[in-house]
Amino acid sequence: MTKKYKAAFIVPIRASRMLGEDGWEFESSVRLSKNIGDDLIETLRLTFLEEYSGIRKYAGEGIGMSIVFDDNQEVEMIYFQLSDGALASLSEICQRIDVSSEAEIFVP
Repeated sequence: MTKKYKAAFIVPIRASRMLGEDGWEFESSVRLSKNIGDDLIETLRLTFLEEYSGIRKYAGEGIGMSIVFDDNQEVEMIYFQLSDGALASLSEICQRIDVSSEAEIFVP
């Protein structure tokens, strides 16, 4: 049986969004601070799983997180797979670590 989950993204403020054939795509010349990813890993108590093709994957209880890097190893966006009440927790945590100063949460 497949688990149901919600998708959420942390993207730079005012990044353009488009639903393409392969899912959501975001465009912005601005990059996210590496501190956001580090703070989320620590606060959500995530464990590193793997790295491939510019994507670093982490997981924790009811949450999967992928940090997507550009060719210069700067953070383009952060993608989440959230189960159960993890979305509310993510919103609270992002307020606590002050994500809103440079990024926004997008939940399709």
